[in-house]
Amino acid sequence: MDYKDIIRNIKSKNFENIYLLYGREYYLIDNAIKNLKESLNESMLDFNLDVIDGKEVFLDQLLSSVETLPFMDDNKITIVKDFELLKGKRKNFSEGDEKYFIDYLDNISESTVLVFVVYGEVDKRKKIVKKIQEKGIVYNCDKISDMDLFKWTKRKFESFETIIENSQVMYFIESQGYREKNSEKTLSDLENEIIKISSFVGKENKVTNEIIDRLSQKKIENDIFKLIDYIGEKNSSSAVKILNDMIQEGESVLGIFAMISRQFKTVLQVKQLQIEGVTINDICKRLNIRQFVVNKALKQSRNFSDDTIIDMLNFILENDFKIKNGLIKDTLAVEILVSKYCQRNIS
Repeated sequence: MDYKDIIRNIKSKNFENIYLLYGREYYLIDNAIKNLKESLNESMLDFNLDVIDGKEVFLDQLLSSVETLPFMDDNKITIVKDFELLKGKRKNFSEGDEKYFIDYLDNISESTVLVFVVYGEVDKRKKIVKKIQEKGIVYNCDKISDMDLFKWTKRKFESFETIIENSQVMYFIESQGYREKNSEKTLSDLENEIIKISSFVGKENKVTNEIIDRLSQKKIENDIFKLIDYIGEKNSSSAVKILNDMIQEGESVLGIFAMISRQFKTVLQVKQLQIEGVTINDICKRLNIRQFVVNKALKQSRNFSDDTIIDMLNFILENDFKIKNGLIKDTLAVEILVSKYCQRNIS
């Protein structure tokens, strides 16, 4: 069963007894939760919907929710978020509790809909995952296909009564970098950009490539991320190509230097906060940046030592001064940057 079938069945109240929805595409998980809530009688929602923190719940609390019969509705829905047993952890469950609960899944009332959601990966080797697969549906909410992404994007723009041609839909998708192999962007990120562009354009007005470039989560941001990735991988040819493309598209070398510098400062800050034990959510709040940027910074920090980052920041500062005072051509400065750090042993 694919995602569309799952949502279609939920909307028609053709429920499975048990669901496990997991993966990195949080938008799909949250959309499923939204549809589950909307399937219930809104006036009776407080009686027939429980949302439980799976990291803190105890066995008796979970059983109490699952065993409660629906009130003035056909179904009672229990949603358990980030259940520890699905990740191979056992904070509040003994070994006996775990075995009891797995066996209990064979006997859930037909009126109960038990939904486990995990924002990330699950341990598929665990008996509980295999039991859910046997008794219900386990679905990995991963990135959607190119065709589905196109349809979803087009539909989102049209929902705001914004006019957008197919070529601009494709241009927007390409500018976001969603389909790239290592991209951590989600549909939620794309939706935020669609809302921003639609609000700027207004109803029944047309989206152009120029507007996308001006307002979307800037292709330049993705280009900077790619550039830093290429330098970390010591892939000089790809780094030079993306730099030349950025310059041809109108970005100044000084602007590129400033964005590289800002990203490396973010990498240092994020890395230090993680060492101090700060959670990703709290890092986002402290630095006022999106989770996507934090995750990207953590990934990039593995390719660069602190000493290398500081050396690069000093190089940029020094060459910024030289460019502004006519001591070096801007294009030469950026070529030296790539040459120097793609050859260096970066760790």
